[in-house]
Amino acid sequence: MTNNKAINPYDSFRRMSEMWEKGFNGLLFQSIDNNGLIQMTKFGLDAHSRYIEILKKNSELMAGLMNISTKIDVANVAKLTLQTEEKIDLLEEHVWNLQENFTLAFEEQQKMLGELIETNKKMYLEWQKALVQLDQLTDIKKEFEAMKELLKEKQEPVLTSSK
Repeated sequence: MTNNKAINPYDSFRRMSEMWEKGFNGLLFQSIDNNGLIQMTKFGLDAHSRYIEILKKNSELMAGLMNISTKIDVANVAKLTLQTEEKIDLLEEHVWNLQENFTLAFEEQQKMLGELIETNKKMYLEWQKALVQLDQLTDIKKEFEAMKELLKEKQEPVLTSSK
């Protein structure tokens, strides 16, 4: 039999990549382990940080002189805008609550006025009935007085004749 091994080009590419990776890792570890390189990198980062701070201060100073807004100004405006929106939302809630309370109070007031009107109507009708009864009593009193007068008139002649 013949040896039918298929050659896979990806295997050779993978082996080559692993070799390169090991080589670069070794180079990086040697570089990182170098104390002089670390000191030089630290010095460069410190210098770069100071340069960035100076650049930031100068750009803010120039923006202030030229009346141009900076990143900090925009951030402050955004923060104030958010705070304002939150306060507006709270005020809207308060207004809605007040509207609901006024609506409820108005409905209660209307209900109470309706009950008051009904009570006044009933009292008026009762008053009218009382006036009618009072008129009737007045008429009865007048009739009673008239009867009393008639009785007096009839009793006087009897009294005068017995003397």
